[in-house]
Amino acid sequence: MTDYAKKEAKLVEKIGKEMEKLDVTLEKMEDTDSKIKHFYEQEKALHEVKSIIRKENKIEQTEQKAHDEAVADVENWMDDQASLVYQINEEIAKLDTTLGKIDGDENKVKSYLEQKKAIHEIKKIVKKTDELG
Repeated sequence: MTDYAKKEAKLVEKIGKEMEKLDVTLEKMEDTDSKIKHFYEQEKALHEVKSIIRKENKIEQTEQKAHDEAVADVENWMDDQASLVYQINEEIAKLDTTLGKIDGDENKVKSYLEQKKAIHEIKKIVKKTDELG
């Protein structure tokens, strides 16, 4: 049974208990011809049922709000992660462009230094990931 079904069953059970209570009260009043007293008891029971439903709706709204906030937090985290991956990809693209402009054996030192610089930038970005989560 899902959580929703359990909650609904519990709510119906509470309402059922309230209706049973009303029946007991009305049975006690069976000898009374006063329709006003019957009306009052029915009105009181209906008010209690409405109160039960209102309380349940408030709980559901609070739970939904907490759920929505948790989803928003996860979405924000995912956006941050995607942004960091994008930044890493940009660093690699810059490195590829720079390495494409360097040619010849004497420029292996330049290539090495550019790679080292790119790796340093990527490590800084990865460190941001650790700080986020």
